[in-house]
Amino acid sequence: MDLSDMFDVVVVGAGPAGSTVAAEAARAGASVFVAEKRTGDSPSRAGVIQPRVLEQLALRGMMGRFREAAAEWRPDFEVPLYMYAGQLGLRYHEMDSDFPYALILPQTTTEHLLRAWAQEQGAELRRGVTYVGHREEADGVSVDFEDQNGETITVGGRHLVGADGARSQVRTAAGIPFEGRETTLTALSVDADLDFPWPVGMKMFKNGAGWILSYPFGKNTTRFIIVAEAARHTPLSVAVTLDEVTEHLRAIAGTDFEIRSAKRMSRYGDDHKTVPLLTRGAVSLVGEATRVHYPASGIGMNYCIQDAFNLGWKLGAVATGRATEDLLISYHEERYPVLQKLMADVDTQTSLNFNFSEAGRQLQKFFEEELVPIPEVNRILRDRLSGFGTSYHREEDAHPAIGERVSRLTLDDGRSYAELAATADFVLIERQAPDSARSLPDRTAYGTVRDLPASTTARGAEALLVRPDGYIGHAWADAPADREIREAHDRSLRRAKAPTATAGAGV
Repeated sequence: MDLSDMFDVVVVGAGPAGSTVAAEAARAGASVFVAEKRTGDSPSRAGVIQPRVLEQLALRGMMGRFREAAAEWRPDFEVPLYMYAGQLGLRYHEMDSDFPYALILPQTTTEHLLRAWAQEQGAELRRGVTYVGHREEADGVSVDFEDQNGETITVGGRHLVGADGARSQVRTAAGIPFEGRETTLTALSVDADLDFPWPVGMKMFKNGAGWILSYPFGKNTTRFIIVAEAARHTPLSVAVTLDEVTEHLRAIAGTDFEIRSAKRMSRYGDDHKTVPLLTRGAVSLVGEATRVHYPASGIGMNYCIQDAFNLGWKLGAVATGRATEDLLISYHEERYPVLQKLMADVDTQTSLNFNFSEAGRQLQKFFEEELVPIPEVNRILRDRLSGFGTSYHREEDAHPAIGERVSRLTLDDGRSYAELAATADFVLIERQAPDSARSLPDRTAYGTVRDLPASTTARGAEALLVRPDGYIGHAWADAPADREIREAHDRSLRRAKAPTATAGAGV
């Protein structure tokens, strides 16, 4: 393979973020090449998929596959009660969504499903090839890889995506800084060979020695997340032993559950680093290439996938000429503030997680017993973790619904909004169809619904134009003309400037 093989998008890394970017760009019509240095599976670090990611997977008709895969691992794969900073009590089952739960699924299986989806959309995936470097050319990039035989493979692309993790070589070669603090505190993750010993989805143990979260993680396997006061300053380089695990279990849970072996034991830390920008030239970074942090409440992979949904459709639209290059600027504009909030929230959770002083334990107890049950507090914390709190709304937007997520909608013809979205890119939803048929932009689906309960801000709107990633690109308080719909569609693709709220558009 040499430069004669030219792709619209070259993706380095086929983990959750890289595979999702590849699938979305290919679905939009781009030619996509994905390079993954691994030939086998890595251990499943992440094990939970949050509700917003489930909603976005549903927009691609993927939820059936994920539910079937989860059911093979455990019968009660829907977790309606979740935790924040090690404190249980988040009532996911109260969420306004078709997926008001966290879904338990090993990351390895998630990667299998996402890679298969990317290939079904037309992405070319090569495994066993390692990124060596890239050069920016007048019309894109030339990317060098090395295969397992030591031979060089050069691939050309208009855009390069670094989805190669926290040690991203693409990020380094692009000259994008990665700054923050090194690990100061550590915890343990253990997948023990043990039938789940209690009849609940999650079990928490706490005392002055630390806390343990446990849940079934496949057949004959129980995952233990152990935050032990005695081990919180143990360096990452110190290997985890079964003796250490059983010692912590006895100290915190009062029993070692007679564990005699484990599929995986690892130590992880609270290193905290980010990039200052998500794109530079022809290079975009996604997922863990943009940040590394303590895996508070199991949300890291989920925000990586949400990054990828945002970037993927935009790369596809630019590559196929439906959008200008300026659309890629919006990836940084929209997702970087989300990244900053995520990192601040992780710091908040880490402070609670590792505070074993008497005052710290009293604060945790007060937080869990007095604050978390308050409905508004519960909602705020749920929105932080699930991704429901993400909004791309700007102060200058012409309608308060612009930039908000679309949740459950049942159309007048009985289909769900997700079913309709799976057939197109943009979706126009109206409260009432006009007398004559709409003349819509290409790849835009149409549906009507008498009410628009997509969000509080969308109630009362007459029409919504929804982007491919399930966020509202434009909203109208009055029924729009076809010309207004096309103009809003062009603005969503950065082919025209957006009017301000004072200009009267949509208000």
